[in-house]
Amino acid sequence: MGTACGYPAHVVAELFLASAEAVAPLLRAPELTAHWNQPSALADFPTSGLAGHTARAVLNVERYLDAEVPSGAAQLDAVEYFLTASSADVENPASAMNQAIRERGEQEAASGPQALVDAYDAARARLAARLPGLPGDQPVLMFGRYVLPLEECLLTRLVELVVHADDLAVTLRLPTPDFGDHVEDLVISILARIARRRRGTLPVLRALARRERAPSTIAAF
Repeated sequence: MGTACGYPAHVVAELFLASAEAVAPLLRAPELTAHWNQPSALADFPTSGLAGHTARAVLNVERYLDAEVPSGAAQLDAVEYFLTASSADVENPASAMNQAIRERGEQEAASGPQALVDAYDAARARLAARLPGLPGDQPVLMFGRYVLPLEECLLTRLVELVVHADDLAVTLRLPTPDFGDHVEDLVISILARIARRRRGTLPVLRALARRERAPSTIAAF
């Protein structure tokens, strides 16, 4: 079975696992330990919390897989998930949603950088054994309230990995990981679709094609 993105479900799982592996060196980097208690490249987000939030893109997949899915729940795709889960004030760092994201990242990182990367690597290994045996259309419950097919859930985690790996790399003054064309095309496509739904077609079209009429931002988030 293929996903809405056009890739077979097993390929999405493979891309997710490869992307998780590409992020691991950032979480092992000595620069992370050195910057652990310092501000990150994101407003009001300490480096420790950003690392915890980045790791959650992998750690949460196991939690989602283990959650009981309510019967008959409507399922979202990756774009609908981000639009539904993001509040109207998504751009405000002080919003309740963004505060909750920072708090969860800090909680994930509470035991320190070594414990975080150890948990991350262990989860990657378990998922590498687990994901290939699961159907891509298996319903998955995210955050206790959003139901997505597994393949779409993994697409949302790809977006999180790629976006926040860049945040973390910039914070640590390290190169942003190269995720490869397949992953980067997927993530850019999803972000563009979110931006179009959030901002409208013309602003996105003009930002991409017409510098004379480009708006100040078409950010998806």
